[in-house]
Amino acid sequence: MSARRPAVRMPRVVTVRGTGAQMTWTLLAANGRPLATSAHLFAGAEELAAALRELHADRRELRFGLMQPPSGRAWHWTAYLPARRSDSQQRQAVARSARGYLRMDQCRRGAEGFTAALELVNIAWPTGT
Repeated sequence: MSARRPAVRMPRVVTVRGTGAQMTWTLLAANGRPLATSAHLFAGAEELAAALRELHADRRELRFGLMQPPSGRAWHWTAYLPARRSDSQQRQAVARSARGYLRMDQCRRGAEGFTAALELVNIAWPTGT
């Protein structure tokens, strides 16, 4: 009798349908805890999939902004990709922390956890919710 190995849990992307054809995504840690959400709503599944492929392909180019709103206590991070068009000097927000953090160092570690999860996730096959 052979022992069955427990299934290895990996981070995963889930898609979430909004109103009409609008969609968004959430990146879940291996334990199911939300790590990040998309910074934008997408017009449909094809647009969302293209954005996920770009995020995954350019994940090493991500830059993070950490902020604590003046009116709140929680720290949040936003992930940015560099500007893609020659007429735009603005970086593009692509993801946001799924939760707030009490301290800046915790927020920084949350951003690092997002980056590490992107290395492991199979971005080509998001699952729907």
